[in-house]
Amino acid sequence: MVRHTEQDLADLQALLDRSVDSAGRFMRETFELPDHALTARQLTSYFEERPRAVAIATVTAKGEPRASPVGAVFHRTKFHIPTAEYSMRVRHVRSRPATSLTHFELNVIAVIVHGRAEIISPGAPEFEELEIPEREKWWHALRAKGQGVLLRIEPERMFAWAKDPSQFSGV
Repeated sequence: MVRHTEQDLADLQALLDRSVDSAGRFMRETFELPDHALTARQLTSYFEERPRAVAIATVTAKGEPRASPVGAVFHRTKFHIPTAEYSMRVRHVRSRPATSLTHFELNVIAVIVHGRAEIISPGAPEFEELEIPEREKWWHALRAKGQGVLLRIEPERMFAWAKDPSQFSGV
């Protein structure tokens, strides 16, 4: 199965470039942008190596942020979060879809995404084609009961930094 099309990669590269171009001074200095930015190919290669943990932040009705550690699948150059349709994060997204997501390994890599989450329900083609590893038994049980959904993060800005970009394949 093709996880990312050439058009997906081109669109992601354009987003990464726009994000770097619009980054503020502090972000550019801290993350040494654009010199230490990863390319779309490097980023997709990294997330395909093995499952990665991310933190996703949603917003409560009171405007308070809520962050949760979750596993993510990077498919068609977008992050997908498997979760329960009755979870608080889904409730937040239904009313306030603004979402941020981050993944990092200290002094190795940092990925920051700001965008909007969309709920992908069973029956949608994207829901059916996404492969979640068998070891995620909680997800397969939830899905079998018809209570599993995916949150797809539609990125508006995305930053991908590496201390040494040459160490990431896909250059």
